[in-house]
Amino acid sequence: MLTDNKYHSLPPFPNGWFAIERSALLRPEQITTKRFVGRDVVIFRTASGEVCVMDAYCPHMGAHFGHGGRVVGEGVKCPFHGFEFDTSGKCIKTAYGSPPPLNALVRTYPAQEVNGLVMVYYHSHGEQPTWDIPQLNTDGWSKFRWMEYELRSHPQEITENSVDIGHFSETHGYTNVKAISRPVFQENQLTIHYGMERVNFINRIRKPVRIEFVGQVYGLGYSIVEAHTLNYGITTRHCVLPTALEDGKIMLRIGSSVRKIKKASDIHLLASVLPNSLLNYVISETVFRGYKHDVSQDFKIWENKKYILETPLANGDGPIVMYREWAQQFYTSETLQ
Repeated sequence: MLTDNKYHSLPPFPNGWFAIERSALLRPEQITTKRFVGRDVVIFRTASGEVCVMDAYCPHMGAHFGHGGRVVGEGVKCPFHGFEFDTSGKCIKTAYGSPPPLNALVRTYPAQEVNGLVMVYYHSHGEQPTWDIPQLNTDGWSKFRWMEYELRSHPQEITENSVDIGHFSETHGYTNVKAISRPVFQENQLTIHYGMERVNFINRIRKPVRIEFVGQVYGLGYSIVEAHTLNYGITTRHCVLPTALEDGKIMLRIGSSVRKIKKASDIHLLASVLPNSLLNYVISETVFRGYKHDVSQDFKIWENKKYILETPLANGDGPIVMYREWAQQFYTSETLQ
């Protein structure tokens, strides 16, 4: 339980899938150290291309795999005494030729590469995942562009923004914010559908454009939102990926992708004079800058707010109680006591 920070009502490390690295940054046979749920872990890609995430310290005599360790075939070799471990965490070889100690085991974490990300599954009891992050169809879409921020916050607080209808106007400057349909709370998934307006960000004419957002939230670590700008036929995707580093500290990864424009005149008559590749680049750049700006508007609030367990909600706040009840499934029972 949290006892020394503003999230004392929330257990620090929820169960579920969390982004720990971008696939493109993980080179073959490279060992990368990351902070994750209050501990050091190492990530590496084996000779066959499999991604492995395991605790960083060798169980033999405590050396750190990320400082001098090497990927050897389908496992990792400790820099201290040369013990080798496979991707299940089992010691398979010693440097002495003697049988590996049966109790020389490293904790490993289920990992998968999906949508250009290395996702790692955490469970406080070490249980295996019963659900996965779905693969996106990326045909006709630009590559995701990514940004990372280290913040004082909690994954549940970040994801709660998706149902906090009231903050879209006050914090982000949207108008006419309305839920198009009721949120759907399924086992591991939350679906939202909102509509709202904002001043035109493309040609700077002071005319609001209508945007519809369809969001899919998977656990407390992975959200994907499709935004449809109805006036211009622009559709974008936005990822929000909070990962717990420490008690009260997260890494927030955000990404955006744009469906490639087929008819430039739908955006503006002058857009027709641009080559399609240049037009799509300009739109992608504009969208990403706008998205970074939107997300950054929440930073001061997230980093300086406290979690109110029994919040006195008003009509217009959104389905926050339903969200919090849904979120409880991502904690083991004893951590909620």
